[in-house]
Amino acid sequence: MTVQLINIGNVANDGTGDDLREAFIKANANFEELDLRDDEQTTVSNLGGTGEGLFAQKLIYDLQFKKLSAGANVTLTADLEKIVIAADSGVSDLTLTADTGNVVLDNSAALTVSGGANISTSIVSGVLTVAYTGSADLASDTTPQLSADLDAQANNLLNVGTISTSEVIGPVTGNVTGNVTGNVTGLVHDVDVRTLLAPGAADFGTISPTVNNLLEYITFNTDIEWGTFTTPNLVALDLGAIVV
Repeated sequence: MTVQLINIGNVANDGTGDDLREAFIKANANFEELDLRDDEQTTVSNLGGTGEGLFAQKLIYDLQFKKLSAGANVTLTADLEKIVIAADSGVSDLTLTADTGNVVLDNSAALTVSGGANISTSIVSGVLTVAYTGSADLASDTTPQLSADLDAQANNLLNVGTISTSEVIGPVTGNVTGNVTGNVTGLVHDVDVRTLLAPGAADFGTISPTVNNLLEYITFNTDIEWGTFTTPNLVALDLGAIVV
């Protein structure tokens, strides 16, 4: 049923209102009505899809909320209308040191990163990128140096000037155009060039003479002392045709 109103009349004691008994009957009925109704249905919700909610739970009729706690470098102040969250000063300045020179950045300072020759800089989504834009070959380096063995991967070395080395070890195949200074060890066109300077290196094979009589046979098969290149023996010998 609905809550019954007690008629209190127009003015005090004018006899138009409910008598005392009737008034308390309505009062008791109203208390019973309220007692039979559903319990308190108040709820609380944290709005928004992201962030940390302030409401913790509802315990009977007690709505319980979380407290705001100040973290590192944060200050909380409150009055009757609001709570103020303020960041402390934190790092007052930052010193940036480069290979040459340095700069001190305070809370409002700005730093510009610019590229030099063949260097570009860009910032995308908070990421600083420093890129080399020059040529990626040896031609851009006026004094190139190797820190490890050079693997030509079966490619040719063209337009070679002077190759200066203390020693070249290993086979050298193909044509070598240009000057090579220093010791070369290995095979050049499958020939060990060191054997060209070895004693007795001029081996032309055997001499097969054409013998027409016994005297020529004896002559061809008799060793003759020719002397040396600097002190030769003056011997004249006709060996005929040499067949190689």
